[in-house]
This record gives sequence, C-alpha cells and structure tokens, in this order.
Amino acid sequence: MEYPIWHLTTFGGGFWIALIATLHVFVAQFAVGGGLFLVVTEKLAYSTGSSELLDYVKKHSKFFLLLTMVFGGGSGVALWFIMALLSPQGTLVLVREFLFAWATEWVWFVGEIVALLIYYYYWEKMNRRDHLIIGWFYFLFAFLSLLTINGVVSFMLTPGVWQETRNFWDAIFNPTFWPALFFRTALCGMLAGLFGFVTAARIKERSLRCMLVRFCGIWTLTGLILTVLSGYWYLNSLPAEQAMLVVHKSHRVAFFIQIFKYTTPVILIGGLFMAVCAPRRVNFSSAMVMLVVALLFYGSFEFIREAGRKPFVIWGEVYSTNITVEQAEELKGKSILQNSKWVPQDLREISPENRLRAGSWLYQMQCAPCHAVNGPMNDIVPRTSKYTAAGLDAFISGMGKLNRYMPEFLGTAQERSALADYIYSLGPQKDPALPATEESELTAASFDPKQEYVLMAWPLEGLRLIIDKDRTMTISDKGSIVRAQLILRGDSPEIVTDDVKIVCKPQGMDETFELSPEDGYFQSAPIEILPYTMEGYQPLPPLEVQAVDADGNVLAATTIVLPVSTRPGCNKCHGGGWNFPEQGGFSAQTAADIVAVHDRDNNTDFRKRLKNSEVIDCMGCHDGEMQLNLSTALHGFHAVYLSGRSNDACMSCHPQESLRGVHVDAGMECVNCHGVMENHALALLKGEEQKPVATRLMKLITPVEFSLDEIHARQPHDQQPDCLTCHVEFGAPESDSAFNEWTADKAGLFRNRRDEMDAVMCAACHNAPHAVFPATDERDNLRPLQYMGEAQPIGAAGTCTVCHEDEMGYPAHHPGMGLE
Repeated sequence: MEYPIWHLTTFGGGFWIALIATLHVFVAQFAVGGGLFLVVTEKLAYSTGSSELLDYVKKHSKFFLLLTMVFGGGSGVALWFIMALLSPQGTLVLVREFLFAWATEWVWFVGEIVALLIYYYYWEKMNRRDHLIIGWFYFLFAFLSLLTINGVVSFMLTPGVWQETRNFWDAIFNPTFWPALFFRTALCGMLAGLFGFVTAARIKERSLRCMLVRFCGIWTLTGLILTVLSGYWYLNSLPAEQAMLVVHKSHRVAFFIQIFKYTTPVILIGGLFMAVCAPRRVNFSSAMVMLVVALLFYGSFEFIREAGRKPFVIWGEVYSTNITVEQAEELKGKSILQNSKWVPQDLREISPENRLRAGSWLYQMQCAPCHAVNGPMNDIVPRTSKYTAAGLDAFISGMGKLNRYMPEFLGTAQERSALADYIYSLGPQKDPALPATEESELTAASFDPKQEYVLMAWPLEGLRLIIDKDRTMTISDKGSIVRAQLILRGDSPEIVTDDVKIVCKPQGMDETFELSPEDGYFQSAPIEILPYTMEGYQPLPPLEVQAVDADGNVLAATTIVLPVSTRPGCNKCHGGGWNFPEQGGFSAQTAADIVAVHDRDNNTDFRKRLKNSEVIDCMGCHDGEMQLNLSTALHGFHAVYLSGRSNDACMSCHPQESLRGVHVDAGMECVNCHGVMENHALALLKGEEQKPVATRLMKLITPVEFSLDEIHARQPHDQQPDCLTCHVEFGAPESDSAFNEWTADKAGLFRNRRDEMDAVMCAACHNAPHAVFPATDERDNLRPLQYMGEAQPIGAAGTCTVCHEDEMGYPAHHPGMGLE
C-alpha cells in the first residue's frame, strides 16, 4: 500500500521467502553448532594425540568457513533483500523496533568473521591454547548472534506484552524466547553432527572414519532428542490463538506435520545405524541423504511454526499483505485502489475495460505475497479451481473470519468482485450455470359447478431441496408431503374425513400414495420424487389427487405440483458441476468437497465413511440437540461469506424457483420476510446461543440496520415470519417487512393455521408458502384455474360458490377476504 509492488506470478512471495530463509537458517544454525563441534574435536585431537584427527579438523574448518561465511553470509544478504521487497512494512517494523539488537548482532557477526578467519588461517601460526581460545570465541560470538536473532524471530510470532508496552526488552524476551532458544540450540548440535558425517565420510583411513562417524552420531542423536523435546515445549508455549492455528485450523500444516513425524525416526534410526551398526559403510552419499532428511525435518518444523503466525508477518502488527493492523482498520469499507500510492491512475476506478487489470493489481497487493500462479508453492490456480467467480467472491468475503490464516480482504465490494473475476480467469473457468427450465404445459382438471365435492390439495413446503447423487449425502430421509381437505359443498359446507380416502399419483410414476386422515385434513407420507422427466428438468412435477368413496367412486379430483429442486448452489464454492449437465443434480464431486471441508474444519471422518459406502445424513448430527440445527449451521456458517449481498445471498444457494408466489409480482424478495442473510443467521444463532459454536459465529457476523439485542431469537422450522405482521387483521399490507416478528410455535405457522371457524386450512385457499396464489408459475395455479378459471386465492373476488351454494355476503373465514 505504501510501497511499490513486486509483481510475482509463477514464483510467489511465499516461495522465495521459504527457499531462501530455510536454507540460510539451516546453514546459520550449523554455524553455531559447527563452531562448537570444531573446538571440541580439536581439543579431542590434542588430548588423544591424534594427528589424523587434527588433520580432519583442519579440513573440516575449511568446509565450515566456505559454507557458513560464504554461502551463509550471501544467503543472509539475500534474505534481507527479499524481505525488503516482499514485506517492506514488516521489515521497517523490525528495523525500527530492534535497531539496538541489530547493531549488537552485527558486533557479534563481525566477531564471528574475525574469529573464524583467525581460526582457519592461523592453524600453524598460533600455539594450541590460543588457537582453542579463538575457537571458543567464535562459538561464543555465534551463540550470542543466535540468542539475539532468536529474540527477533520469536517476537514475530509471539510479541506478547510488547503490543501494549512497546518496550524493547519485552519484545526480545517474549513468551517463546526461551523454548525457541533451547530448540534452536539443540538443533545446532544435531546439524553439527550431520554436517560432520559429510566430511567424515570422505576420510579414507577406515579406523579414523569409524571413530568420527560414531562421534558425529553422538552429536546427531543427542541433538535430535533435545530438539524434539524442546520443539514440543516450544509449540506448547504458544499462546492459545497461535496454537489453535497450528494444531487445528491451518489445514496446510497437516502435510508438514506428516513430514516432521516421518523424518524424525529416519534421522534417529539413520544416526543409530551409521554410528553404531555400520560406521564402516557410511559414505558421502548416505551422509548427504541424511543431511537432506534433516533439511526436510527442520523445514517442516518451521512451516508448522510459521502457520501459527498467519495471517501476520508480525503477529498483531503487520499482515502478510504488507498492511498494518492500524491501516487495515482505517481502510475498512474504503477503496484500496484509491488509497494505494503505486496503483496506476487509470485503475483507481474500475470499469468493464480495465476490470481484469485492476483485479491483477489487487491480486498482487493481497494474494501474491503468499500465492503463486501456476507455480510450485501455494499455487492459487488449483486452490481455487472449484469455485465459480461468484463463489470466489463469497470466499474472499469470509477470508480472515472463520479461517484466520488469511487476512481479511480490504477494499470495496466492486474491487472484491474484480479480484474474484481475475482469479477465476486464471483457472479452467467452469461455470455450472444451466439453461432456463422449460415449463411443461399442464391442463387444469375440469370443474362441474354442480358436483357435490371439492378437493383442496397442496404441498406442505414451498420448495424442497434434495440431494440426488446416489444418496451419498442427505439433508433428511423424508420426501415431499401433500395435504388435502375434502369439502362437501352446500349452504354450509362441511369438511369430510370419514368413509373416504384421498390418493395421489405423481405423473410418470406407477406408485399411488394414500393420505392418512388427521385432525380435519389428510396428509401423505413423504413422497420421494425427483424433478426429472423424459423431456428434461421439471422442478414442479405434477401430481394427480383424487377423493374416492368406499365403493371406489371418484368424488373429486385436482392436479397440483410438488415443488422439488436438485439445483442448490453448493457447486459455486464446492465445485463438481451437475450430475446431469443439462438438468442439474447434486454431483458426487460436490458432495466429496463438502465433506472434505467439514472434515478439515471439524475433525470428522466423513471422507473415510464415504469410501466405506456410508451415507452421510447431515441431520443425523445437526438435529438441534448436541450440534446446531442444520438450518442454523448452514446459515450461520455461510453468512460469514455472504454478507452485504441482500437477496443475492439467498439466491447464491437457493434456486430461482424458491419464491414463486404473489409477493414476487409485488416486488418482494426473500429478505422482506426472512431478513438479510446476516440478520436471518443471527436470529437462528440466538435461538441456540447456549452452544459455543453459535456464540463464535455470532461474533463474526455484523447485523444490518438492527443491533444484535434487537434481533429476536427463533427456532428454525418451528418459528417463521408471521403473515399478520404485514397483513394486520388480514387487511391490505401495512408494511413490506415481516422480519423479526416470528410465530410463537409450530401451531402458528402458515402451514398449520386455519380460518376463524377452525375448519379450512389457510393453505387450502392460498396454497403453499412461497407459492401463494396467484403464483408467478402457472403450474402452481392449476387448482384455482380449475375451480375459478383465474389465478386467485380460492373464494376471492366473489367466487365463494366454489364451496358454497350462494355467494357469501360476509367474510366467514377471516376479515378482508375481498368479497366485492
């Protein structure tokens, strides 16, 4: 933001830092342990009177000088250079806060150089005692350098109380200073032994080689044991938040934990084998293999440790995006393109023409410090290949909230969308969009004004989302439910439930379902049906419903539709396309990614269970008892990623056919009744706020136009927006928002309500929720078209004769029926 940007693609910033820092520190720590190794081995040569061992020390000192001073010094300069390029803000903080420490470290470093040069060049020019003293001075300076730099490096992960005091000594002696110092000191000893193997393996005299291999083995094994123990201490001394990132939340660490677990026994067994079992068989190749394994061992630990620092370069002070925490607070809600000094003027305002270029600059500012493009490390292309552009936009919204190892995106919604489009353009650009559904022509059943009975039938739900891919996942084991009321027409119509049966048959299916009599109505068992026909996708498959007497005579019949959809928008973020490319359907790949994310974030074993052909029933756990209710969990989790999108948030997951009723023509959307995604989720989470996960999610969601205290808790499925919030006393709507006024319980739900005579159910005349007459889809309107010839609520506008012999002069069912 304040500094020029180094544009990186194939080799992102994370690659260069990892490569240079790992190699440099690996050699630098050998420089400490190797210095002690030299002086101890030299002392051993004098005490044993072995000229051969002394010759080895002289040769090893040359190797040591070239590796530590030439390569170590050069890579140290390279590390500072790359740090200044990739994280100038973080480098500035380190230089400013540790100026005295760096000056002191340079004194130690100069002491190292002078001592090592004297040590190497004065083998034949100094007496033994003075030469050993110079060796001990080198080790002292090297260890003091390690001590000083350890304070800076450990500070970057755990600054501790420095963030309040800004005291130099609080920064140096931070919470992990001592465990980190012990860990690195032990590692120095282990590396001294491993590098000693390399030079010892080249000795031709067998007995000396065997003795030195055993000697190096003692250094290696002792150092390894102390390294593992102190490393355990180091990780356990991390503050809770950093430890959580290492152990639980940064899934990238799992790979490096495996490397650390496997390389540890390799070094242990290899060291024992080389030093005890077969020292004569040790050669240069085997020594180099052990050194490479040690590099993997050390590198994996550093990656594990560094994971605890995400999303910061300096914890709590500077983000990995080179933006300070203070700057981030100031930038929230503002344009980062307009507030960055080095962005070209023509990109400060995003247009269709410069959209991708602006996205590429946003990528360089907020992604490139860690991610590469088609590169060897942290490649953003495969990591985002499952997303659509809309899915990426949602994912970027949630960065730094649930998954804390990445910083939050800074910029406007338009800039976030441009970044998503740019990243999407880098990948395969798979879009699971489907062609519009072609409506099938259905004819309403005929109605004889003289017939004795009228059959009212409707689906219980406005829309049912189902997962159809071989049932690898289910959101319930139920199907669609049909309700019906049979009315005996007359001057005083009657609800009939005795001596009749109601049956229904989905078109295209051979099976017939019988509805069971309930309290004044009939209800079917769940009907499993998919929205596919020979002609294509049919989200509203028709259903023939009949009332039959004891003799098998059809008393009345009607046609309704079962609103089902296999087009949830999960694949926008979870990939996989569609099970049927031209129709929809939940793909196995989408299901697999969902369970993989669930396993990663919640330590479950769903992937393993899928491989064992088990079916993952989401509601088996998310029943509202121990775990969050499924609706609460889904909305609470995804609200973090879909904030600030109003009704678009609903349409990201729910298919377009979710809302088809009269409210659509009135210009209303999901949010008018349920509230925007943030408020909708918070109401559900407040209903289960006694559960820790609900409290944690609530902290990540900011309510819109309400305070959190003003949002009323509700239980999913049992409490819904109340129609009478807007339609006060059943009159014309007085408001266009029913949010935050919930029904008291299940009895108050629209689907369970009846008229003022407690006889006719509301849905019998108005249809299912989300498809209230007159619906926008004519397939929902088959019943009113059958009985009245027009799409209106049954009995509206003077059509009481559907059930009554004569027109009614008063609103018998509820006020405001519109009898005129």
